[in-house]
Amino acid sequence: MPVSSAASSPAPWVRAPRDLTGMDEAEAAFLAGAALQALDGLIRDEPDWSGIWRSRMALKAASASSSLLGRPEEEAALRDAVCLTRPGSDPGPVGRNLLAWRRLARHSGTFDKELLNSIAEFFGLKTNQDLADIADHIRALMQAGKPAPFAAMEAAEYAVKAFDDGKALPISAELLGFWVADLALADRLKWPRPVPLLVTQAQKPFFRAGPNRRRLRIGEEGWRRACLIAYTQAALEAYDIAADIARRAERLKAVAPKLRAKGSARIVEALLQDDALLPSACIDAFPGQAMTDRALRRLFERLVSLEAVRELTGRTTFRLYGL
Repeated sequence: MPVSSAASSPAPWVRAPRDLTGMDEAEAAFLAGAALQALDGLIRDEPDWSGIWRSRMALKAASASSSLLGRPEEEAALRDAVCLTRPGSDPGPVGRNLLAWRRLARHSGTFDKELLNSIAEFFGLKTNQDLADIADHIRALMQAGKPAPFAAMEAAEYAVKAFDDGKALPISAELLGFWVADLALADRLKWPRPVPLLVTQAQKPFFRAGPNRRRLRIGEEGWRRACLIAYTQAALEAYDIAADIARRAERLKAVAPKLRAKGSARIVEALLQDDALLPSACIDAFPGQAMTDRALRRLFERLVSLEAVRELTGRTTFRLYGL
């Protein structure tokens, strides 16, 4: 089953096995362009399950970020930190990490001081520099007309400077750089919303160099070549995740007519937009749908029995459901 009617699959030669660590920058740039072009077709087609796809990519990015920070929370812990926190309450550093990447995946509009400041706060960053000037400069890089991956890399390099005090660059500042890079990439490609990509590859072998195979930091020699390879690999992985979600979404939509509970259509729609749903939270999310907590639990159990939805936690209480 194709991902969508309009999107084209990445050409087989883009996926062909090759020595990534020995690839030069020109070949890496060519492959990145080809992989991103296939992803571009998918994004512009805007399938009705694009919301959950972006949420899954945000979860993947948050997991990679946690690993870089030395606290490798699994995806289940990241989900819990956000889904089980009351609205308006602080989900802690684990939850804020995921919220930062969700903010990227759902962002539309301009890049300004307020957005930069809020993302810096998500990552626990502070600086004495004028964030308005930083945001203006990054926005200018986005509009300079350079190929998308190169605009993304320049934006990342400039963003981390605001938090570089001349000592060891904080890893959280690099996370901000990866975040800004994907925003700049989306802006140059005129995507309606960004997709978290670059950070998902940050610990792959092609990001390591030297006799000790140390991870390249943003702006170091060889980092741009590694970024181009990373965008190739990330785009291919994102496309494959989309293909899996497309199959699951078709299954959900196929069984939807069998659901008789009032409000089930809104639940199906929500499942196509978010990574995980907590049944009890749906009562507040969809007021007036005339479904009790028990009725919602029964609906989700019915969807599981129809193999249209998965229970994601393995728990008997505080269960989360998703495609």
